[in-house]
Amino acid sequence: MGKIINHGAKPLIRRIGTGQNVTFYPGQEVEVRDEKLIAEIKARKRVGILQIKDPVGKKDVGGGLKTGSRKPKSRGKAARKPKAKKEVKPKKPKGLKKPKRAD
Repeated sequence: MGKIINHGAKPLIRRIGTGQNVTFYPGQEVEVRDEKLIAEIKARKRVGILQIKDPVGKKDVGGGLKTGSRKPKSRGKAARKPKAKKEVKPKKPKGLKKPKRAD
């Protein structure tokens, strides 16, 4: 016996061993007693739309919540570091030089 949840967007219909059909509506969990259907869903290599819900409060579950093991993600874009300003040299005037006359 287990609870099966349909994570898809459409209702799914599956036939159980007694010849009856079971309809799985989207987002709802259905309690199924047919071992063949449960074994068929567990045997799939890819996780499909139908998933078996594990019972809440498993026994022998490990160490609990780890704290301080990971850094939190930054909330925004990091501030830019200001660049050092370069000294501006005075520019020479552009253009033609006037000839010097010897008068």
